[in-house]
Amino acid sequence: MTTVDATTWILGLDLGDRSRGALCCADWLAGPEHTLAVHVLEMWSRPYIRSDAVSAVREVTRRLASELQVSPPARVSVVEADAAEDGLARISEGAAGLVIGRAAGRREQTIGALGHVARRVLRALPCPVVVAPRDLTAIAPGPILLATDLDLASASAVTFARELAAKHGRELKVVHVGETRYSDLIDDLEPYWQQARDAYRDELAGTVHRWMAAHALIGEPHVVFGSVVDELRALAIASQAAMIVVGSRRLGTVGRIFLGSTASALAGHAPCPVAVIAAT
Repeated sequence: MTTVDATTWILGLDLGDRSRGALCCADWLAGPEHTLAVHVLEMWSRPYIRSDAVSAVREVTRRLASELQVSPPARVSVVEADAAEDGLARISEGAAGLVIGRAAGRREQTIGALGHVARRVLRALPCPVVVAPRDLTAIAPGPILLATDLDLASASAVTFARELAAKHGRELKVVHVGETRYSDLIDDLEPYWQQARDAYRDELAGTVHRWMAAHALIGEPHVVFGSVVDELRALAIASQAAMIVVGSRRLGTVGRIFLGSTASALAGHAPCPVAVIAAT
């Protein structure tokens, strides 16, 4: 029986190229001794799989590790489940986190960038989930970006981001993306609108500073205005961010159908790994 504890990171393997980035990220997060590589055999595939599935997974893991010039995970496991996301969620219970690869690379901006397994795992959030671009070969040398919308979901990510930055000796940078509140037409017709917008931005900056103080975070926050995903992606590129950390709520059935997820969109398009932490 595979033993998982709070020091173990689960590395989800699909035996394809998208696992390359996930392996790179898991090695940085936990090292080989604290990483359990897991491949999920979906029940429908049982008649078609090799009898030595564990050996096949070890073979792929060793090859990817050799290409990345890292040590392969110390443990490898193959589990069966109706769906890959169900197997990953089950084995991740009690673990430090789960690392999975996405379909798109660092520079690809495509529909379906996450892939269906990563998308479904992020909906359930069984534990901290880190999504890595499939072509990631090294963790960038820059800061950890803690993206906050100043609510409880963001607060849940603070501890994770702080501990991660301390462990790896990285700067922790707080980022908030506010509403643009800009219109050429309104500005021309009503000059007071610009004053109101400036007042909103000043007030927001103060709110961010108070939020940081409440969570014992130091430093100057990065407050920008526009699209959350676009602004965070641009900042991650400019700062060579090692990782973006963001909080998220678990969505119910209705939420899954009608609501988009900023965390999922960011995880699908960021140039670096994105850690999504469930609200507690």
